[in-house]
Amino acid sequence: MGLPDGDGLDLVRQIDDGGAGVRIPTLVLTANLDHSVAARAVDAGAQGALSKVLSMPETVRAIKRLTDAEP
Repeated sequence: MGLPDGDGLDLVRQIDDGGAGVRIPTLVLTANLDHSVAARAVDAGAQGALSKVLSMPETVRAIKRLTDAEP
């Protein structure tokens, strides 16, 4: 999961390890989503992963799961 100035999984790890004691839900959006990419994203600390081009119903469900989740 490449970004112009780094790796997306590194960014997820940084968000997950913020140390502030605050849960920040993270949903990875990627052009190349297969099961191994989704698993690596979750292992890095994301709560889920979606593939681009996004399906609106799938995106809404994923965001709802994140916002309804218990801390």
